[in-house]
Amino acid sequence: METRFTRLEALIPTLATREDLACLETRMSISIGRVETTLHSEMTKLTCRIMALLAGLLPSLFAAAVYVAQCAN
Repeated sequence: METRFTRLEALIPTLATREDLACLETRMSISIGRVETTLHSEMTKLTCRIMALLAGLLPSLFAAAVYVAQCAN
């Protein structure tokens, strides 16, 4: 029984307090905010690239289809 209490008393200083958890929560909230901001900006860049690709590719495909249709006649 005495050994168990000794082990528990040795463990108590390593446990997190409410202040430790509040500090951790604040740091994690800041980190999550940074990740959200980065993800949003990268998705915006990717969307712009896709739109530029489609703006160049679709007219080319349409022109190719018209050319093939005219040559078939």
